[in-house]
Amino acid sequence: MNPLFDVWSPDEVAECLGGVGHDLYRRLWELVELVPPNGETPDTCFERALSKVWDKLDAYEQAELNRLAEAQELQLERE
Repeated sequence: MNPLFDVWSPDEVAECLGGVGHDLYRRLWELVELVPPNGETPDTCFERALSKVWDKLDAYEQAELNRLAEAQELQLERE
């Protein structure tokens, strides 16, 4: 899992990570309800991180998110 997902929440990934397709976008928004648990307000961004619900994604979704995160990192390095 890309370290970005230890910081970004599912909705941040859906909205800010370039190249997220429609189905994956929808799936990420579905996961928002699962973090933080029980609708509590988190103390830090880490409590809402995608990594908290990473196991709810299937292998394809995980691979696609890792690919997109790596592509974004490479693009930022070139700039």
